[in-house]
Amino acid sequence: MTRSAPIAGGPRDILRLALPALPVLAAEPLFLLVDTAVVGRLGGLPLASLAVAAVLFAQVTTQLTFLSYGTTARAARFYGAGRRSAAVAEGVQATWLALGVGLLVVVLGQLAAAPLAGLLAGDPVIAEGAVSWLRIALLGAPLVLVTLAGNGWMRGVQDTRRPMWIVIGGNLLSALLCPLLVHGAGDWE
Repeated sequence: MTRSAPIAGGPRDILRLALPALPVLAAEPLFLLVDTAVVGRLGGLPLASLAVAAVLFAQVTTQLTFLSYGTTARAARFYGAGRRSAAVAEGVQATWLALGVGLLVVVLGQLAAAPLAGLLAGDPVIAEGAVSWLRIALLGAPLVLVTLAGNGWMRGVQDTRRPMWIVIGGNLLSALLCPLLVHGAGDWE
């Protein structure tokens, strides 16, 4: 009986990669938590509008997670085979794809915002507010999708720390700017 080679990546390697990946996975709920806390101070109607818009926007990002997970798998395959330049090229291709899909999401989302918010909200006043929130959020779709692709690529090349710091920085910036943009940008009620 022959002994097989030890599996590369023991528990320490798994923890080294997994622990920094946790904040990246928690990023979107944390962004929504800040938004909810800030908008909640405006009252029930704006909060209901935000909830409808957030659900619709989350559906977009959820349906496009292939940009992250597909990129991780392909980049990891190249990286593991010692083909670093191919792994980098995978990240570049995923970024371009994310930008293209993101721009398409902006255009189609602007067109579909009112009918979709109307279907989900039920109340025309809530739907109207949701359309405003959603149209603003959709402008960030290309960058959200680039972030998904970038996180996938970085995981594929076994760098989970850099995306963690980017997400922490983004959440801190959001926590600082959200109150200013919502409460300091005029009457949102």
